[in-house]
Amino acid sequence: MTRAQSCLLPLLVAAAAFIAAPAYAQTDITGDWQLTVNSPMGPRTTPLSLKQDGEKVTGKFKSQAGELPVSGTLVGDDLKLAFTLNVQGNPIDITLTGKVSGASIAGTANFGGLGEGEFTAKPAPAATDAAATTPNETSPITPAATTAPPANGGTPSNAAGIWIVTFVTPGGEFPATARLAQDGGTLSGTFGSHLGEAPVSGTLDGHALKLTMIAKTPQGDVDVSLTGDVDGDSIVNGKAEVTGMGQMAWSAKRKQ
Repeated sequence: MTRAQSCLLPLLVAAAAFIAAPAYAQTDITGDWQLTVNSPMGPRTTPLSLKQDGEKVTGKFKSQAGELPVSGTLVGDDLKLAFTLNVQGNPIDITLTGKVSGASIAGTANFGGLGEGEFTAKPAPAATDAAATTPNETSPITPAATTAPPANGGTPSNAAGIWIVTFVTPGGEFPATARLAQDGGTLSGTFGSHLGEAPVSGTLDGHALKLTMIAKTPQGDVDVSLTGDVDGDSIVNGKAEVTGMGQMAWSAKRKQ
């Protein structure tokens, strides 16, 4: 082999390797998405707008309640997003970790150490369809004017309205929101938090409140029973029985 050939050989090998190597294209998730999180409180869908610059991803959740910024990374098909939800002054760090596969995203949501759930995302529908797919949280239940007759002849109680709820758990206070409608002594509505939303039903006998709901978890359905006393715009003496978790205290204030 001549000296010229020996110098040219490494270049030819490098060129052949370059030509044979598959081209790599970074996945791009820029655009509007519908994110659905399956949490212990059931599924909830939220509009999410994302913008990508290389491996850096930024964006925001959009709803009638306002906008919430989100940031993260996309390395190949591996996506990681993080945001902080401020509920009644309590910051809760939430992380979404998943994979992008074509026009869909799937993975796991970690609710600040309070639990986990699966999430999926798909491209948002056209603007003309958006009104028909508005998430439930933008259509609050309108409280009925009917109140329950008191069992003891005292002042009638009214549990209808929007309530700011606080559960006292071993890991600290856990905030939630209850939207209740009342028809005589029958109650219906929803219980929701950053983990999702679940239907609730119950009764109001005088001042004695009883509510039941079923929370959806990765391990199956969990029965939750709530009792308490309605005292004006407050719910006091609250006790929550959660299957598999025991009993915890709770209270609530009616949103003015």
